[in-house]
Amino acid sequence: MTTTYTTIEWSADGRDVTKRRLPRHDAVGRHRYELRINQLLRRAPPPVPIARLLGHDRRGLRFEAIRGEPLGPKYPESLGIDEVDAMVDLGQRLRPYRPRTRWMRAFRSARRIDLAARHGFLTAPEANALHRIAARVHTHRRFAHGDLTARNVLASEAGELVLIDWEWAGLYPPEYDLAFLWFSLVDVPDARALVESRASSMDRLLLSALLIQLWHLQWYTPTSFRARHLRTRDELLTRLLG
Repeated sequence: MTTTYTTIEWSADGRDVTKRRLPRHDAVGRHRYELRINQLLRRAPPPVPIARLLGHDRRGLRFEAIRGEPLGPKYPESLGIDEVDAMVDLGQRLRPYRPRTRWMRAFRSARRIDLAARHGFLTAPEANALHRIAARVHTHRRFAHGDLTARNVLASEAGELVLIDWEWAGLYPPEYDLAFLWFSLVDVPDARALVESRASSMDRLLLSALLIQLWHLQWYTPTSFRARHLRTRDELLTRLLG
């Protein structure tokens, strides 16, 4: 399954950049949702640096240009511990942000568990046990970026880290942003241990990380990555279920 929905176009003067959606039927809803999220962020700025929305049309979103480079790809092979710590800090700084909306995407742990069982990635006893854990630790949701990885953090020329690409933002269990970061750092030595050390609840972190892992196994995992993602699933199941 391809996940390419957009292209990036810089303006001639380099002052703004347009995220242009591709002509795919399944990209229309994502474009509209991302527009609403960025309009929200413009009205009520979050407590982290972002690229501000400047305008939009039916095919694209135009942002202020941030000159810099991402810290790495989605699955970086190397990062400094200080860079990992800085990304953790971005996720934690979002915690007090409480926008009031009814249209926002809401993560449902029970549905993710049921989908994974339906696709054969969980046994019935495992799914039942995870439902019990979710009922205990995923009891409420708060705003989160939803895709906190090195590719969505720009190291700007001005010397600050800017969080971009908010299309997956919504209401998630606490620790979800840290869990997504944990999931993406499979190849960076000591990075997952650092993320765990900053979590306020290990069960919340590990359950969210497992549900993220299961979702990627169902839809987004290239064949070359599949074996190690299955190992991560097994590790998380062992840690959660003993």
